[in-house]
Amino acid sequence: MFVISQLCIVDLVQSKQWLSATIRDSLRQIVCASFLQIDADEYLAKYFDDPAPYQKRLRLYLHHEKVVGYCLLSFTDIDNCTVIKASAAFLPNYRQGSNTFAFSLKESVKCWLKRPWRKHYYADTMLSPAMYRAIAKNTAIIWPHFALQAPVDLFAQFNPDGIECEKNHLRCLAAVDRKSNYSAQELAMLRSSDKPEIRYYCELNPHFDRGTALFVIIPVHFYQLVRTFLKKIKW
Repeated sequence: MFVISQLCIVDLVQSKQWLSATIRDSLRQIVCASFLQIDADEYLAKYFDDPAPYQKRLRLYLHHEKVVGYCLLSFTDIDNCTVIKASAAFLPNYRQGSNTFAFSLKESVKCWLKRPWRKHYYADTMLSPAMYRAIAKNTAIIWPHFALQAPVDLFAQFNPDGIECEKNHLRCLAAVDRKSNYSAQELAMLRSSDKPEIRYYCELNPHFDRGTALFVIIPVHFYQLVRTFLKKIKW
């Protein structure tokens, strides 16, 4: 356990140490607080118990020994690619997108370094414009993005049952079985935001509050690392 941003961090690995009954109960509470119209047990079974990934890594965020958030990464080999998927949620008072970025980046890079001859992609369905901004502003290459040309074939491959977006003609939308638990005030703030990443997200996915997520792909390779590093040091 260590401390970051006033929160204590506990990292778990599926192949070594996984979920106790107490942790599962905490995760269930966070899921119920974060999403509407969801069965928490079905959610945990889908994301935490899925046997398809060859590995899962979980970071728990604790405040005064109470689990207040999590970030789950799963690693799955699909043909000649390794796909890294994420699930993250926090109790309302602890929602900061930057909490999960460093963990996701570090674990994705570690995965790529172990088998650099394979193609690696971080692929995530994002219900939150704020989460998209937290990732997009820190990452050099991310699709879709208002300044980058996206590979149509990857969205067709990784999101075959997805919805084609009218704005960019990518299969980058996905109907999911949950809705983010936003207040009316939070929705109004997001839709009126002047931040370019949030504005872009809302243009692509105006119905994010109705159970439609933006499907995002991030390549993990040497060029990504160099450009992301250069982007960070320019700030």
